[in-house]
Amino acid sequence: MTGAAGGVARLLLDGLRPAFELRLTDRTPGPGIVVGDLREAGFAREVCARAGAVVHLAADPDPGQEWSQLRGPNADALVSVLDAAVAARVPRVVLASSLHAVGGHVDAGAAEVGEDAPAHPCCTYGALKVFAEQLGRVYADRWGLRVVCLRLGGVREAPAARSWLPGWLSGADLVRLVTAALTADVRYGVYHGVSANSARLWRCDRAQAELGYQPRDDAARHAALLPDDLAGAAAGARRLHLT
Repeated sequence: MTGAAGGVARLLLDGLRPAFELRLTDRTPGPGIVVGDLREAGFAREVCARAGAVVHLAADPDPGQEWSQLRGPNADALVSVLDAAVAARVPRVVLASSLHAVGGHVDAGAAEVGEDAPAHPCCTYGALKVFAEQLGRVYADRWGLRVVCLRLGGVREAPAARSWLPGWLSGADLVRLVTAALTADVRYGVYHGVSANSARLWRCDRAQAELGYQPRDDAARHAALLPDDLAGAAAGARRLHLT
């Protein structure tokens, strides 16, 4: 698992440990973490060696960053990891994409966004997630790597504000989603990663049908306690954080 010191990984690790033997890497030190820079081909090959799968979470998670800051962690490191996975004959890579890849549909007024909607990134960060998804397809087609791209929503134990209600992904549902992505018989696919939220802006029908993902949590149960920021909903897609 790359990006193992990040917020998404912290919500994921305990849920995966009973079923999987985990090898962790990040640029930030932490318990059990192999520290290194994935842009370095040798290090990427080292951490991928003998792995049964790669869960690639490593990235700059700030959707407000520009290309100059995002290229290294969000593009160059991705290419290095995919190359290392092919070289090490890793059979499967789970890529953390983002709802920012289709957030432009929300900015344009869409009331519902399905997994078959064309890419419409709302920012440079989202455009790089589209790049990751499409590059994953190339590696699946050319080298037979199984690639599962998960467009994660706002990943926290509880939504941060009312604008998060449609796109929230709970820690428990994150574990269910990634476990499904690691075990489903899928060669390549792009799926939305949200909980079973009453506000049905982001549909995840394909994730349920093809991965067997069964979300259980609903952001609505937190709604009464959240700050009301719906006046800024036009920018809501950009505030879906991958931490």
